Order: sequence, then C-alpha cells, then structure tokens
Amino acid sequence: MLSKKEKYILNVIKYFPIVIILITALTTSYLFLNEHEKHYQKELQQVKDNFIQSQEMKIKNEVDKIYEYIDFHKKNNESSIKKYVKEQVDEAYSILKGLYSKYKDTKTKDEIIQMYKASLRNMRFLNNRGYFYVYDMNGNNIFHAIMPTLEGHSLYYHKDITGKEIIQSMINGLKKKPEIYDEWYWHEPNSNQVKRKIGYHKLFKPFNIFVGSGEYVEDFENELKERIINYISSIKYLDNRFISIIDYKGNIITTKDKKLIGKNIFKLDDKNKDIYEKIFFIARAGENYINFKDSTVFNNTKFKDVITFVKGYKDWHWSIISSFYTDSLKDEINSRIVLLKQDDHKVLINFALIVGILCFIMIILSFYITKFLEKSFFTYQKKILKEIEINREKDNMMAQQSKMAAMGEMIANIAHQWRQPLSVISTAVTGLKFEKELGILEDKNFIRGMDSIHESVIHLSKTIDDFRNFFKPNKNKTIFNLKDVVDKTLKLLNSQFNINEIYFVKNIEDVKIHGLENELIQVLINILNNSRDELKKKPEDRFIFIDIKKIDNNKKVKFYIKDTAGGISQNIIKSIFEPYFTTKGEEGTGIGLHMSKQIIETSFKGTIEVRNASFKYNDKDFRGAEFIMTFDISN
Repeated sequence: MLSKKEKYILNVIKYFPIVIILITALTTSYLFLNEHEKHYQKELQQVKDNFIQSQEMKIKNEVDKIYEYIDFHKKNNESSIKKYVKEQVDEAYSILKGLYSKYKDTKTKDEIIQMYKASLRNMRFLNNRGYFYVYDMNGNNIFHAIMPTLEGHSLYYHKDITGKEIIQSMINGLKKKPEIYDEWYWHEPNSNQVKRKIGYHKLFKPFNIFVGSGEYVEDFENELKERIINYISSIKYLDNRFISIIDYKGNIITTKDKKLIGKNIFKLDDKNKDIYEKIFFIARAGENYINFKDSTVFNNTKFKDVITFVKGYKDWHWSIISSFYTDSLKDEINSRIVLLKQDDHKVLINFALIVGILCFIMIILSFYITKFLEKSFFTYQKKILKEIEINREKDNMMAQQSKMAAMGEMIANIAHQWRQPLSVISTAVTGLKFEKELGILEDKNFIRGMDSIHESVIHLSKTIDDFRNFFKPNKNKTIFNLKDVVDKTLKLLNSQFNINEIYFVKNIEDVKIHGLENELIQVLINILNNSRDELKKKPEDRFIFIDIKKIDNNKKVKFYIKDTAGGISQNIIKSIFEPYFTTKGEEGTGIGLHMSKQIIETSFKGTIEVRNASFKYNDKDFRGAEFIMTFDISN
C-alpha cells in the first residue's frame, strides 16, 4: 500500500518530465526569439557600421598610400640628387680622360685644358640649372660654365653664408679620396637667392685638377613636387572619389576640379572657413576623420553628409584629403539589409521546426523513462528500507560501544576517586581498634576518628552523585554554562590526571549554550582522555589548555582544547573522526571521536575541527594537537 507522499512522488515522475519539456521549450523559444531580435537589430546596425567603416578604411588607405609615396620620394630626394649629379660629372670626367688619352703625346696640358673647356662650355642639364666647373688643387678656378669671370682667380678662401670655406673643403676631401660628395650654400642665378647645394667632385690626377657640379636642393625638390602632383592627379578611383592636397595656408595644390588648382581656399570659400581650419588643425596634429555637412566648393554632387580623412605631411606643410558621402551609400546598405532579412526569416523557420521535432522526441522518450523510473522507484524503496534498518542497528551498536567505553573509563575513575577516602576510613578504623584494645582510646580521639570517617563517606557519596548525574539518561535540551561543564568534566577525570601529573591551564569566559549537557561532557571526556594517553608518554611538561572565547560580536563561542603532547601525524590527522579509526591498537575502539563529531554537529548544530598548533608557555616552545569547537551562544 503506497502512502500519499509516495503516490505524489509517482505522479511527479509521470508528469513532471512532460511539464518540464513544455516549459523548457517555451522558455527556450522565448529567450531565443528575444535574443535573436536583439542580435538581429545589432546585426542591422553592424551592417551599416561595418559598411561605413569599410569606406572609412578605403579613404584612409588611399591617403596613406599617397603619404607613403610622397614620403618615400622626399626621403630619397637628396640621394636622387647625388646619383644624378654623379652621372653628369662622370660623363664630364670621361671627356677629359678621353682628350688626355688622345692628345697627351701631341699637345700640352694647357692646350688639352682649353679643348676640355670648349667641350663643357655649353653643356647644361636639370632644366638648364646644371653646369660644370673645374679647379686646380690650389683653389684656382680653371673653368666656370656660367661665371667665366671667375676663371683664373683663386677661390681658395671663399666662404658661404655659414662660414664654410667651400673650395678648401673640396680640396681637403679630394686629398683623401679621388671623388667626393659635398654640400654648401651658393647664389642661385635666376633668383639670386642663396640656397643649399649638393655637389660631386672628381680628381683628374695627371693634371692635378678636379671637375664638379651641383644641384640646388630646393629646386630639385620643387621638380619632385610637380612630378608627385602630376602622378596624384592621374590616379582614378572608383565611386567618384578623389584625392585633394591643400597646403596649410589654404592654397589648393591638386584636386578633382582643375579650375580650383592654384587658388586660395580662404579667398575662394570664406563661408566654410571653420571647416578648413579644422582640417588644417588635424593635418598639423597628425591624422584623423572629420564629419560635416558639405557645402564647400569641392562638392559638385547632390549629397551632403561627408566623412573626410585628413593626414598632414609636415615637411611640405601639405594636407592630404580623401572623402566619401554617407548618404550616397544608402541604396547599397539597404540591399545588404534585404539579404540579411531573408537570411533571418530562414533561421526562424528552421528554429521552429527544430523545436517542434525535439519536443515530440523528448515527450516520447519521457514516456519510456517514466515507466522505467516507476519500476526503479519500487525496487529502490525496498533497498532503502533495508539499508535504513541496517544503519539503525549499526548506529545503535556504535552508541552502545561508545557508552560501554565511557562506562569503563568511569569505573576506572571511580576506583581512583575512592582509593584515598577508603584508605582514610581504613586507617581511622584500624587506629581506633588498636587504641581500644590497649585501653588508651580517649573520647577526643574517637570523635576525631569518627569525623574523619564521616568526611570520607560524604566524599564517596558525592563522587557517586557526580558519576550518576553523568550517566543519567536526560534527553531534554537545556541552557547551561560552559564553565560548569568544564568543572564537572574535570571532577570526573581529576584522579586520573593527578596521578599522571597532568596540569590544566584554563582561560574561560562566562558563556551559555543550548543543548544536552551530558553529551558535551562525553565529548570533552573523549578528547581529554586521548590527550592524557599521549601526555603519559612525555617525561615532563604535561599540560592541557582550555580556552573559551566569544566571537562574531558575541553571537558565537570558540572552545579550544590543546595539549603539549607533540601533535598528530599529518598522515592521519584527516582520518581521526572516521568510525573505528584508532592508533591505540586493541586498547582503542575508534568510535570516541567519531561519536563526538556527531554529537557536536547533530545535537549542538556546531562544528569541530583539529589541527596541530605551535605555541609558547612559560618561555618554552610547545607543539600539540588543538581541537576547536564552535557553538551558537544562547542568551
């Protein structure tokens, strides 16, 4: 016959899985659809953002490539000058070498030099900026293509605006190597401005003269800028994009609309001055994006929302600019959103089919599982009842063993407690009898003997009461003082500890707890007897410390018991609360500490733990086992 509770359990087994499956399906569907909607909206936004970001990356990459192209040629500008000038000087040198080889045996040095000067006089390069000059190694000018008035004069001490002695520097360099590069400042013929010049010189040793040429760095760089601008202007981008370059003063260097090139943007489009100043501010700082409504002269479209990437090339004070219009991308973004919606619709249909199929399968499975569980329930019910009965018998046996062990200890303690008073009674009776036989018994000696016997009898009676109170089967929980429990325990064990010279050091606060007093006394007896057995092995310093302290704002109490017996081996310390675990061989039962743990945790709802503690007492170092019990304080 099944009880109501058992029938309830069977009904739960039958119907609970189906309910759970349906609830899970509905909950999962709700959560999925909710998250899916969030994810869908996020994806929509992501499509827009990603597309915008991809366009941003495009214009940034375009600007970066232009920047790298400019920077590469700018950094190689001087090396290009050196390479080009060297090629020209090498050619002029080969002419002199050829003349020397041909006429060295038929003409004089001066005649060969005159022929050489004639061949160089009209040679020009670098858009007529490049020419040749010849000096001897004493600094005398032999030939100058554009300043013939210098010929025949010494320029050995001539200095440029930096104070550099130009010809001396060339001569000193050629004394070390037959060909050198050098740089100096010289008047540029067309503008008459002093500009930095890079030159190359080559020594012709047979005549001890050198030929050279140079190029103005600024002029060469200006030509480089023109070549770069022509290259940028020739680049064609998809989507109608373009690269613009404007210098920091607002001069348009290149842009899509050729009519704007060469004009100043501030004069041409003063109403958008703030936008241009922001662009130049970004260029001076480095690089960044800027968004604005485009009404500038650069916009010849119907679109307005523009994103512009700006990067400054500081060496030339150029702002490199590329842009795109976000409102021109709407059609392309919308087409991508339509594809995303179609994919999303397919996902929802597939999800609904999967959920329906899974629910059907799970319900069928749950039907067979519940049948199996119902059979298993009855099988396990029988096994559980059998195990409960076995465990009950086992617990009763363990409790009985614990009581018998405690009773054995108590009988031994009673024997020790009674020895002294029985010895006093025996001595008094023997003495009185002896005096009576000799006829010397006086009344005062008789009274003194009777008093001694009476006191011993009272002590015996009190000892019986103490032990009877311990064994009294009181199962009613009460509120009691821990100090009283300690005193009662020590009274029961006093004789055994005194005989073995074991001393107690107490530090006890006034604390009350709720529970079975006698069961706590049994726990203390188990712990203290174990300490006594270990301390007996020590020759001296046999101490047991009992400390009781309030914690957690007087809500709980810690009960410490530690000894000086050396501690418990780490190999076994985790096992001492296990049933039938003992280190005493046949003398131990292995149930004392196990029962103690059950009492603390079950009857008192407290905790008990053990550890090895190192400490000082009377300026001596000790080590021993420390038991720590924790209880709730009862007010």
